[in-house]
Amino acid sequence: MPLSRLAPMVLLCAGLALSACKTADQQAEEFYQAGLSLLQAGDKDRALVEFRNVFRLNGRHKDARLAYARTERQLGDEQEAYSQYLRVIEQYPDTAEARLALAELAIDRNDWAEAERHGRAAVALDPTNPAVRAVGAALDYRTALLAKDRAAEAAPVAVARDVLARLPGNLVARRLVIDYLASGDDPTLALPEIDAGIAAAPAVIDLHLMKLRILSQAGRVDAMGQELHAANTQFPDNVQLRGLLVAWYLDRKDFAGAQAFLQSLAAKAGNDPSPRLSIVEFLGHTQGPDAALAEVNRLIALNDGNLAAYRQSRAGLYFDSGQHAEAIVEMQAILVGAAAGIATDDLKVMLARMLVADGQTGKARAVVTEVLASDPTHVEALKLKAGWQITDDQPGDAILTLRTALDQAPRDAAILTLMAVAHERDGSHALAGERLALAVEVSGRAAAESLRYAQFLMADGRRDVAQGVLEDAVRVAPVNSALLAALGDVAIDQGDWPRAAVVVAALRQFGAPVAKAQADRIEATSLFRQNRMADTASFLQGIAAAPGADGAALAAMVQAQVQAGQIGAATAYVDRMLTATPLDRQLRYLRAGLHVLAGEGDKAEALYRGLIAEDATQVGPAEALYAMLVNGRRGGDATAVLDAAILARPADIGLRISQAGALEGAGDIAGAIAVYEAAYALDSGDLIVANNLASLLASYRDDEASLARAALIARRLHGRDVPAFQDTYGWIAYRRGNFDDAIASLEPAAKGLPQDAMVRLHLGLAYAAANRKDDARRTLQQALDVAGTAAGPEFAKGREALAKLASGG
Repeated sequence: MPLSRLAPMVLLCAGLALSACKTADQQAEEFYQAGLSLLQAGDKDRALVEFRNVFRLNGRHKDARLAYARTERQLGDEQEAYSQYLRVIEQYPDTAEARLALAELAIDRNDWAEAERHGRAAVALDPTNPAVRAVGAALDYRTALLAKDRAAEAAPVAVARDVLARLPGNLVARRLVIDYLASGDDPTLALPEIDAGIAAAPAVIDLHLMKLRILSQAGRVDAMGQELHAANTQFPDNVQLRGLLVAWYLDRKDFAGAQAFLQSLAAKAGNDPSPRLSIVEFLGHTQGPDAALAEVNRLIALNDGNLAAYRQSRAGLYFDSGQHAEAIVEMQAILVGAAAGIATDDLKVMLARMLVADGQTGKARAVVTEVLASDPTHVEALKLKAGWQITDDQPGDAILTLRTALDQAPRDAAILTLMAVAHERDGSHALAGERLALAVEVSGRAAAESLRYAQFLMADGRRDVAQGVLEDAVRVAPVNSALLAALGDVAIDQGDWPRAAVVVAALRQFGAPVAKAQADRIEATSLFRQNRMADTASFLQGIAAAPGADGAALAAMVQAQVQAGQIGAATAYVDRMLTATPLDRQLRYLRAGLHVLAGEGDKAEALYRGLIAEDATQVGPAEALYAMLVNGRRGGDATAVLDAAILARPADIGLRISQAGALEGAGDIAGAIAVYEAAYALDSGDLIVANNLASLLASYRDDEASLARAALIARRLHGRDVPAFQDTYGWIAYRRGNFDDAIASLEPAAKGLPQDAMVRLHLGLAYAAANRKDDARRTLQQALDVAGTAAGPEFAKGREALAKLASGG
């Protein structure tokens, strides 16, 4: 370059800001230093902006990435912090700080696989760091827990205690020690540790909730009250703690105290209507709908600027009390002349939900369409739309709709739950699980989300993970009996009888009728699963004899006696009870069943028909009579009973399944398909209906439209470890020419149903289509050996395929 042209550029550069001529790395470093200065000044939000400027220029600036992740974690955005720490170890895998943070965050979210991965790496990188030692102890402690080795738990607990002596605020170590003590013979020994944890980290809510659970288990009601008041002071906006304090008052039947507490919240709320409406809800629970309605009418007359909110509450009261028409009219009146905007759209969505519940789905859809035309990002309207798309077998569209909603509300657990349903319908079982796990996280391990995810995990056989999810949820909601009951169910499923007994004891300490019923059920099931039939019957007999016992307890007791071979004792007991109350429906229903077991069909039939004549809407007697008549080869009488039951309960899915099964057995495939289509229209989420409808469509129809519909319905069956579902999915894949996919599903189906000739036939035909001749010969021969002389077009195809293979075809 000639000198005469270089000089002006040098002068120009000197005259501009020096940063214009600096390298990208130099500018990035300046942004980083500016970010550090802002952090020192306490301006974290602006510091984050500076760090993001660093990444724009230098995506591998480790110190800036660590500072950014650290700050996001301090601000409470753990998801963003986690992703940033992951980015660090992708670029610099030996960064101890990132490994430690990832392990701690993974432990918080109960992701033990990731905790192991990063925690063990942190221990290797920085073994003397007390925080790292705490993580290592937590991992060792969990290993001992899974091995049910109480003695092996002592060493990691000792490490955790040593860490706490140096770092009293380390929550990983603190929670480890608390869990160890709380799971011992005397859980109250954990209380001093919990108090120490609260003193070191008063803003960590799960420590307060853990303390409440232990106090509740110990029956220390007054201490619970003190802690609830203290926790409400510490977390004044926490709705769950407010509810727990109100529940504490109600358990003591201190209605005045509960109302005074709610009124104190209302007095501090200024013009916010929410606390006043909480009083309305409270009055509804304690004094009935009339008292609640009187209070909301008083608020409406008060005219404090919240008229729409109060009228909305009144509409809700109308609806909850069964006055659907009045509620809908009230909502429509509120909307008359309402100005366009978010508040009005919210009211329209509430109206849409009422219309859905009232069976006016068409009108509800029109309202939601109107809302989305006004605001395409309205979250609640998008949820409703997605729900209908799922029902209409449009899971892909539903996922797109929910992504729009998630963009507006990324921490909405309901959206994530709906996405899980949509992914399940779309055949993405693993994605469904990921969404449910994320719903648990964003909800703060709320009970409903945790229960739903635990059920998903249990269905997958992942019992240990389900147990961990439930234990975390119990820490957040220590007085939620449904969570404890679910833990009891997991313990029974694992055969862990001591843990089941601990859950039963905890539930009995609650004192509430629901908790007592759950404890009774878990204890009875535990005895039954241990094959202690006599003990089960004796236990249930005591429950059934207690004042106020319900029919379910009586039925369970009779069933247990039958299982124990004590049919005579069960019959004598029911007969004694019938002498005292001869018109009791439950007793007559049980007596009819005992007549069936004794071979006294005429007497059973008379009792069943009498019960049906009194109340045809109760399906139990009709189902039992139908089964008895079918077993007695009285097909015409059975059909008449079933038809009458469906006429009385047209929306009962179980009756529809029975009707379709009867038609299929009689060779009326078109009729069976029609019944399943009607049932599917009633509830497209019923897996049995979906499986059976898809199976019939794929087995008896050849047109592409029917096969495409079968495939659409059956997508949700993919990945489920249920042999019947695997067979349906695999056979549909075969019919559509996807032979490898078919074999992948039919092989486990045949393994799960080894004596089912049809399943083996399906697998053999799939092997033949995939040119796996040896496998096809063996499997088809097995299928035909099991089938014997069975007729039907599919077995004819199997014999034809086997003959072709035998001839070298």
